[in-house]
Order: sequence, then structure tokens, then C-alpha cells
Amino acid sequence: MTDPATLSKRRVATPFYTLMRILFLLAASGVFGQSLQPQSEADRVAEMKRRVIEALQLRAGDVAADVGCGDGFYTIPLARFLGPSGKVFAVDIDESALVKLKQHLAEDGLKNVEAIRGAGDDPKLPSGALDGALIVNAYHEMTEHEAILRHVLAALKQGGVLVLMEGIWDKNETKPREEQVKHHELAPQVAKQEVEKAGFKIVEVRDPFIERPPDEDGKSRWWVLVARKPAP
Repeated sequence: MTDPATLSKRRVATPFYTLMRILFLLAASGVFGQSLQPQSEADRVAEMKRRVIEALQLRAGDVAADVGCGDGFYTIPLARFLGPSGKVFAVDIDESALVKLKQHLAEDGLKNVEAIRGAGDDPKLPSGALDGALIVNAYHEMTEHEAILRHVLAALKQGGVLVLMEGIWDKNETKPREEQVKHHELAPQVAKQEVEKAGFKIVEVRDPFIERPPDEDGKSRWWVLVARKPAP
């Protein structure tokens, strides 16, 4: 994972979102785990997307949301997985990212995606409509994360799944949340507390989900949190 301290500062709302997706892709091009040994970069990227989408535990025909979707890095494979009878709500607060997303959707002939211009504190998702929600490398940028989690919870059906993925450097894991966010990262224990406080039931934390070999700056990895909307 490229040292977050060296990355250009961006928020989920900024035009730098596509760049961050590319950097995320590059960060994932190293060691993925013992069971993941594809030969090419394209294979590694496809496998990464498959594993993240698989964590949502969805089936063809389900309804999902990609919150902080950018130009469709996960939206497009998720839409393909759910099929024409399913639906993806693709949410971002960066209008330029949504324009690019719509271009990609048209090129791929995908008609089961609804692009939504969200607000900083509200993804504007329909209530009780989702079987799953995905937030990848965007949660740490959400200044109104408590409000976002409440809205995502309300948008999920009972038993619906939230998958949240972020990265962290070992050297920053015990630092305050504000310091982690400055480096565009977040520790799993921080997110776990916030997700539980919002009313979700934690299913598991896969840590590490993707791990990088140590370098001169230490060790880093990507982790995934899986949670459900509990019964009332």
C-alpha cells in the first residue's frame, strides 16, 4: 500500500477520487494472501473485486448500494453480479465522478444502476430497500460519518449487510482518529466502535484482508468489516 502520508489530499467529494481508486488498485497489486496467486495485474484486480463483493453475501436480483462510488470501480462489477433483475444505487457527492460513472455504464450497457448525488451527511438512499451496502476507502473521508451510518442502517432491510473496507499502517494504528484520517487511513478498532454505536451488529472483521510486505516505512494492510442490520 502506497504510504498514505505521501498521497495527494482528497475527500470523497473531490475530483481526486478517480486517482485514489487507481492508487488503491496499485496498493492491492502485491501480496493478497496464500489462496490468492493470480499471474497478471488484471487477474489480481478482478480477484480483489470478487472478494470484496463476495463479502456482501448477495445473490443475483438483490439490491445494493456503493456509497462513495467514484467512477464505478466497484459499482460496475457489482451491477454485473446482481444482473438485470438486481439494482445498484451508486452514491457520491462528486458530480464529476458521477458523470464518468454514467459514461462507463453506457459503454458497458448496464441499466441496473441508479446514480445518486449524495450530501455530506446523507447518501439519500431509499428506506428499507437494500440487501447490502458497500463503503470502500471512503469512510475515513466522511466528516459526518455518524449520520452516514445512520442513513445506511435505515436504508438496509432487516439482516442486510454492510461491508466497510479501509487501510491502515501499523505505525499509525494507535494514534488518534484525527491523525489517522490525515494520512487517509483508519484502524479497524475505530470503525468497529463507530459501526456498533450506529446500531449495526458486527459479523466479523477480516484483518488483514490484503497485507503488504514490510518496507522502510513499516507494515500496512487493508481490512474489511462485515456487519448486519439486526432485528428490531
